[in-house]
Amino acid sequence: MITERELDILKRSILLINSFKDNVNNINSGKEFIFIHNRNIETIEKIATDRKSEYLVARLDEYPDITASQIDEYIKIQKNEVSLLNFLLVFLFGIFIGLYYLLFERFLKTGKITGKQIKFKVLTIIEVNNYILEVVENPYMEKLRLK
Repeated sequence: MITERELDILKRSILLINSFKDNVNNINSGKEFIFIHNRNIETIEKIATDRKSEYLVARLDEYPDITASQIDEYIKIQKNEVSLLNFLLVFLFGIFIGLYYLLFERFLKTGKITGKQIKFKVLTIIEVNNYILEVVENPYMEKLRLK
């Protein structure tokens, strides 16, 4: 049985993640984002079990796989951050070597995923969160969504 406190934490956590698109400063790191996201998934699974909700189970399957390093890269992109090492490489060795290092570093950290793909994953998580939050707050909405 889900407690009122767990439900309140879920609602706040979903709103926090949903605000991440517009303000990446709300969450400090990819590790923190993944922790919050995984906690949300566990709570939603509990709710789905308690309510015997096929809708919530189906929505949980729509979440994309995302890693902490991908979220860290998303934060860097949104903040337009350039590391000191990248800046020094560009300054000392020229644009081509600095850009090569920058791209190679991103390739190793994110696992062949581009910034656009990471952004799409974040937006998908937010979209699924909106549907789930709607049903969590108003259980009768599940019947409407299933039609």
